[in-house]
Amino acid sequence: MFDRRSVRATGLGMMASALVLYSAGYFFNSVPHSEPTDTTGNEIILSSEEYNSLQQELLEWEERVNSLEQAAAELSEPEDEGDEEGEQITRMILTIESGMTSPEISEQLFSYGLIDNEDSFNEYLAEQSLTDKIQIGQYDLNSTMTVEQIAKLITN
Repeated sequence: MFDRRSVRATGLGMMASALVLYSAGYFFNSVPHSEPTDTTGNEIILSSEEYNSLQQELLEWEERVNSLEQAAAELSEPEDEGDEEGEQITRMILTIESGMTSPEISEQLFSYGLIDNEDSFNEYLAEQSLTDKIQIGQYDLNSTMTVEQIAKLITN
C-alpha cells in the first residue's frame, strides 16, 4: 500500500498547498484588514454615510411617534355630545363559558357598571327569546353600549 515516502510526500504536498492558498488569500484580498481598536463588545464603527442614514431614519421615526401621539391625544379628548364632562368609559372583556346562564352574565355586566339593572337585562333577553342563543366566547364591551347592543353582540 503506502510506504513512508509516499505518506511523507502527501503530507508535504498538503502543507505546501495550504500555504499557497493562505498566501493568495492574504495578498489578493480586496478588503483591507483593519481591526477597530477602540471598541467594546457593544460598539460598532460606522461610515459617515451609514451614520447619516441612521440619523435620518431616527428623525423619521421620531416624527412618526409625535404624529401618532397627537392623533391619540385628539381621540382621547372628550367629545361634546351633551354628555357630562369627564365621564369615564368602562371597558371589559366578557368571557362567556360553557354552561353560563344569563343571570351570571348579567351579574358580571352589572358589577362592571355596563348595565344599570340585572333584572332588566335578563327580561330583555327573555322577551327577545335570546337566552338560548348566547354564544361562548370573549366579547369586548364598554359602558357606552346599550342593552340591545350587548345582547346582539353576545347572541350572534
